[in-house]
Amino acid sequence: METARKVDGCIVKLLVCDIPLLLDMPLLLLLQDLPNFAEPIQNITVPVGREAVLTCLVEQLGAYKVAWLRVDTQTILTIHGHVITKNHRIGVTHSDRRSWCLHIKEIRESDRGWYMCQINTDPMKSQVGFLDVVVPPDIVDVGTSTDMIVREGANVTFTCSASGSPAPNITWRREAGQTIPTAEGQEGKSNFTPLHPKT
Repeated sequence: METARKVDGCIVKLLVCDIPLLLDMPLLLLLQDLPNFAEPIQNITVPVGREAVLTCLVEQLGAYKVAWLRVDTQTILTIHGHVITKNHRIGVTHSDRRSWCLHIKEIRESDRGWYMCQINTDPMKSQVGFLDVVVPPDIVDVGTSTDMIVREGANVTFTCSASGSPAPNITWRREAGQTIPTAEGQEGKSNFTPLHPKT
């Protein structure tokens, strides 16, 4: 009985004395096994109508899952290999459970914004990347002046409206490079910037 009591006492003593060590070791191993992002998400710029691909690189994913979200609307787009959103233009692919790619087909100007790659750790880990959309410049018929007939010496105002992203610069020119009279009665040399550069 005395031996038994000593054995019990030794076990209790070991348990009491080693509790900090037993707690720290699993925690250390757990922290080492948590997934991490290999590198930041690269911001991308894509012309309207093309496909955009945002890539999220994750190391040591293990049993955790990766999700893609749109930041401004807090919309869940994908979880692991499954598309959650009803947007048919959204897709997701992965390679060796390390490279997780969000695909957005037929890019629209409304797709511009921040997108988040998220890992369901506790606490959650996430990083974001920005998608910019380029829209070619174009003349907008509504708000743009058409041909005018005025009396000689009268003032006339022409208006040109254009759309595009980045916002296009608008310049005026006269045929044969003639000068353009200003409101102050002075004349200046006209400049011309093509809206659609030749390729």
